[in-house]
Amino acid sequence: MEFDEVVMAVHNAPVRAYRAGRGRPLVLLHGGGVDSALLTWQPAWNALTRLGSVLAADLPGFGASPLGTTVPTLAGYRDWLTAFLDAAGVARAVLVGLSLGGGIALQTALDAPQRVDGLVLCAPYGVSPQVPGGRAGFLAVHSPGLSSLTYAGLRHSDTLLRRALGALMSRPESVDAQLVQQVRALLDDRHIGEAWARFQRYEVGWRGPRTYWTTQLSALSVPVVLLSGDGDTLVPMRDLRAAADRLPHGKFESVASAGHWLPREAPAAVAAATAGLLADFDANPSPPLPRKDLT
Repeated sequence: MEFDEVVMAVHNAPVRAYRAGRGRPLVLLHGGGVDSALLTWQPAWNALTRLGSVLAADLPGFGASPLGTTVPTLAGYRDWLTAFLDAAGVARAVLVGLSLGGGIALQTALDAPQRVDGLVLCAPYGVSPQVPGGRAGFLAVHSPGLSSLTYAGLRHSDTLLRRALGALMSRPESVDAQLVQQVRALLDDRHIGEAWARFQRYEVGWRGPRTYWTTQLSALSVPVVLLSGDGDTLVPMRDLRAAADRLPHGKFESVASAGHWLPREAPAAVAAATAGLLADFDANPSPPLPRKDLT
């Protein structure tokens, strides 16, 4: 894995980012929980950097990027992302996002479409009316101190850590010693999980998630590929299929023998979906207007 590591100032806070490749800009956005740019995108990095100019950052509050003044909501991360693109000198990009990162990508495409050429979304947040775990998930998110206890347990127990990682994967062999070591290194940060906990408390309600895009998706004129692992227990496959049907230029793809953490467990599928979107975009550089405007 070859890259240039850079630190940029965005909203008066440092952001750790990684760049490699040449061509059309591809911006990679990782997920929530215990995550970082390298942790999620390392397995797919070499394949993606052959497709374009790749830029991946630790989101504010994750990895080596402090939260700073960024508000950990979709709107807050949208504002941060547009400022990050400005700092990186990227006018427009294809956004490739996982889970939380997919939700940020969608929010940005809806609110700042002039910055987005296309979307590749791996089990994105915002397309399902369900909260993982249902009412039990709500209680876990809103129980004071539970998050800190959970991270403390993960720091001190390989069994708990492997079990937590296994919930994101479909195949047990995907949780190997290297992955455990990488996650344990992130757990050493005393601020780990704070931004994610704040995001969840804002988004997770008793009746469901605050954000659930339905009719809004018809406004997107860019090509969108939605990927779902057939073993994903966090974002139901049926909800991604339904979201693809609501998109004027949406495509759904199921990934066999994979769970929620697609870039780690199925990096070839993520790279192939990105390559397919780029090929379609190059063949049709000016996508047709959304269906609702064709009157």
